[in-house]
Amino acid sequence: MVSTLYPRQKQIVDFLSNFIKENGTAPTLTDIKNHLHVKTLSTVHEHLAKLEAKGIISRVKEDSGIYFSLNIPEINPGILLSIPLVGVIAAGKPILAIENICEFIQFPKNMINGDTDNIFALRVKGDSMIDEHIKTGDIVLIRKCDSPNIGDMVVALVNNDEATLKRYFIDKKNHNIILRPSNEEYKDIIVKKAKIQGVVVGLIRKY
Repeated sequence: MVSTLYPRQKQIVDFLSNFIKENGTAPTLTDIKNHLHVKTLSTVHEHLAKLEAKGIISRVKEDSGIYFSLNIPEINPGILLSIPLVGVIAAGKPILAIENICEFIQFPKNMINGDTDNIFALRVKGDSMIDEHIKTGDIVLIRKCDSPNIGDMVVALVNNDEATLKRYFIDKKNHNIILRPSNEEYKDIIVKKAKIQGVVVGLIRKY
């Protein structure tokens, strides 16, 4: 199961998880309110309801109807990763790089082969990689890397601040970097220099 969390929601989940690990019991609503520095318990209820609707937490009721505990069945560092969605990447013409965290994505660790450190996510805009079954709205998972292998699908910065998603090739004869689309309607991007941000290691699509 893949879940998305906004920064505030991740703050709450991290607090709940750490509190339960350290104290063996769930925090009270007042504990959560104080941690968030919000004025009312209704704000806490609202956040918890949204997390419960996403299946991130579950709350248990006594016969009296009062919530007395929280458990977080999916928040397990050995099973799930929580990574930042840091912006939009162009699968088409390069667009300006955006690196603000929009939300956090949680997904099973076994979705990624190999090292799971230094992973971030970008939302795709454009159709130049459509032959790779990557389309607008998809989320690609990226492992930070500045030295890709030939043929890797990469996030590359060209012209200093424009980001694009393409296959990586080298023209050794002319000393050029070739960023190749997977759509015959688009041409290769050929540059002398490109800053590789990382390689694609996964894809998330919401149906």
